[in-house]
Amino acid sequence: MGFFSEIQPTAEFVEPEPRRVKWQGTSDDTVGAFVPIGPFQVQNEEVAIVATGFFAYPTGFTFTLVTLSRLTPPPAPLSFHHPGSTGQRHTPGGELRFGIGFADGSKLFQLAHAIPRADSSLRSLRSRGGGGGGRKWTSELWCEPLPPEGNMTFVFEWGDYAIPETSIDVDATAIVNAAISALPLWPEDADLPEGSDHSSRAAMRHYTSSEFRKVDP
Repeated sequence: MGFFSEIQPTAEFVEPEPRRVKWQGTSDDTVGAFVPIGPFQVQNEEVAIVATGFFAYPTGFTFTLVTLSRLTPPPAPLSFHHPGSTGQRHTPGGELRFGIGFADGSKLFQLAHAIPRADSSLRSLRSRGGGGGGRKWTSELWCEPLPPEGNMTFVFEWGDYAIPETSIDVDATAIVNAAISALPLWPEDADLPEGSDHSSRAAMRHYTSSEFRKVDP
């Protein structure tokens, strides 16, 4: 049974209800700590997938997944969600698949329209944007909460580019250790509410951290 075997294709995708937990997201005023691991890569004669740029935070970690085609134009789409161009091949189940397995047995998937099982863990792997063009595509991913210490496994599969399921073991301890250095710039503000976006924050009155009282701008 393969790593991705529990993903069931659906005829009509329904966005699952988000599960809110206290560690969700990062504070805007926390600078991530660089994690000295990677890059990790899988490649063949047509394409390469590179996981690099790891940064740890108190609640999780980020990294960048880069896909590069050796051919111009790429014969198949290079991103998880960006539609392909006319003439690019699309085979059933051939899209890019990426997942992480953790020392506690939990799994996460980054795949368009992947729905976790009801008994899956509360771990989360989300896209934080990306872009590209030509032969290269870059995606930033956010994983939370922090992984348990021990090995975690990065798993790749890409049928359209003839990359079989391939696993790379990564020592998660380096991420956990680096997160200790990722402290808020203003620790006293750690429990203040975050606005939904920068424009709404600009329109709101400012908060002080020590007394949580409103202050005129």
